[in-house]
Amino acid sequence: MKLHCFICATVVFPDDPVAELKHHSYFLHAQVAAFQKMSVQLTLLQNGCEFPSLGIPVLRNPMPKSLAYNYLLCDANCSGDYWVFLPEDCRITSEGWEAIRKRDGRPCFSLVKDPKCIIGRKGLFDGLASEARSAADLNFLGKEISHLLVRGELAKQGFHCISTDWCQVSKDPPLWANQCFEMIPGIHPNANTLRRMPSLDDYGISGYKASAAKIEELYGRIVKDRLDRLEADALSCKSLTSEYGPILTEVPYEP
Repeated sequence: MKLHCFICATVVFPDDPVAELKHHSYFLHAQVAAFQKMSVQLTLLQNGCEFPSLGIPVLRNPMPKSLAYNYLLCDANCSGDYWVFLPEDCRITSEGWEAIRKRDGRPCFSLVKDPKCIIGRKGLFDGLASEARSAADLNFLGKEISHLLVRGELAKQGFHCISTDWCQVSKDPPLWANQCFEMIPGIHPNANTLRRMPSLDDYGISGYKASAAKIEELYGRIVKDRLDRLEADALSCKSLTSEYGPILTEVPYEP
């Protein structure tokens, strides 16, 4: 099993470049230390942010993209047999890497109940509906809703957790962790809140605990609630269009 791990760093302090750089640098140095003895190919996803990568190859989204979009990005750019999506503030233990390698042949799985870190066989999303691919690129839906769009495809592939204590919550920090996976100690800001993105909590749903029918109802509400803002953002740019329009031949000639 050849693994290709994508460490995803997402902008959290867009209005404070000093805090932004400090935040990402801290977690990246911790990641490099954790990977020193691992024979795993690394790529850094800079999701709406930019900072020194310490020599790790970079894929950069100029604007922060949704969780689902970054899953698709991992699948499309994987140069191994399996890709690993790993948030920058999380790390996989040695037991976790061993457990992953023992699951060679399975389409997709997670290390924790809250699927912050997932592993997928290359080509996992080849059959994903084009509508779901398009919706995954709609940032205004927020992180959680876009994740639910591809979660159905993962379920078709038998998505499951491979940790025996998958429902255990760690005490330090108080976030999902087990013998395979852990959060790197430090500050873990809520990117949805900081970027003012919609979340299910805004609609009275905590921890994804709602029926499929309820989620479908909320999906429609979230889309409608965000369309006005999306329209305003788009219309604010209309004065930026070129005076020459789309006719390239009217661009002035210069020797």
